[in-house]
Parts: sequence; structure tokens; C-alpha cells
Amino acid sequence: MTESQLPDWTDQKMATKVRTALWLATEVGEGNVYTKEQLRAAFPDVTQIDRRVRELRDYGWVIATNRDDPRLTSHEARFVQAGDPVWEPGARARALRERRPLATLHSASVERVPETRFTDAVRVHRPQDPEAVWERLKDLSQGERSLVLAWIAMGRRPSSPAELTWRAFRSLSERQRLEMAARLGELVSSELYEELPVAEERGDDS
Repeated sequence: MTESQLPDWTDQKMATKVRTALWLATEVGEGNVYTKEQLRAAFPDVTQIDRRVRELRDYGWVIATNRDDPRLTSHEARFVQAGDPVWEPGARARALRERRPLATLHSASVERVPETRFTDAVRVHRPQDPEAVWERLKDLSQGERSLVLAWIAMGRRPSSPAELTWRAFRSLSERQRLEMAARLGELVSSELYEELPVAEERGDDS
């Protein structure tokens, strides 16, 4: 089931836990950061909405906080990975019957996240050594250090144009994604072809 086919998260006939899962899946997107303010604004009439999100971990949903990911502030969380489709009939009961201990499930799910998804892989319950962090900061170029300093001053890392584009792409239907992928392939192919040396294009006649 694609995102465009998922139930409407604003449907108040559904359980709050289901609505929060759908909100994460359709409004935030895997790998993206959201703030507590955004969550509470989406569910203004729900008390303890943070708890409803945490309960999704029982179903294999991975949500990282600043305790898991030092790049996050205390007001941010990252939707790392979706778990069981709790909006489907019987999915919640089936998941609870089959689930492993919560700590094991949460840790294993985070460790399965590909390292290419983030600048560094999210590591649960592995606090960084301050001196190791300092050594990494010293190894950066002057421009990179300035960029990190700006992020520290802002208290967050702004999404790059590529990340924003990826999120917009994920909002498309499956058919639209396929069409977009084909168009992007043609564009990248033409750009690479234009960069080929002239001699290589016409071949070696000598």
C-alpha cells in the first residue's frame, strides 16, 4: 500500500495510536525530524500525545530522541522506521502476540537502518565520548566546522534541498514516482553524456 492509499490520519473515528502512526508515515516520512510542537499542533485535543507515539515502539516503530541521536535537540524526534501497519485490522493484536521484548525490538530496528540514510547511523544507548566528538570536529575542514557551529547556534540542522526534494517525492503516488524516476534517469543520462570528452564520443579513429 502506497502513502497515497493510506487512511486519512485526520479521521477521528480511528484510535489515536493509529492516527499518530499515519501522521508519521504520511506527514513526516521515514528519516525525517519533527518537533514536539508540530506533533501537538497536529493533535491539539489529545492529552499525552507523546506517550501515544512512544507506544508505537511496541509495534516495531522506531522513533529516536536526543537520547538516541545526539544531533537532535530535546524538542525534536526523528521518525527512523515504520513498523507494523497498525491501521490494518488485526495488525496490532498480531504484532503484540509476536513481538520480542521492547528494548530488543527497538535496538534491533535501529541497527537495521542503512548507514547511508543519515550522516552517521543512529546508535541506541551508545553515548558518544566527548573527546572522540572533539577529535571528529578537529578533523573537519574550516568550512565544515563553521557549518556545524551554525547548526549548534540554531539548535537544529536544517534540511538540505535534496532532503526536501526527497520528502516531496515520497508524497507522490506509486505511478507518479515511476514516471518521475524515468524522467530523472533521462536527465541524469543526458547530463553525463554531455560531460563525455569529444574524442570519446566519436571513438578513436587512429
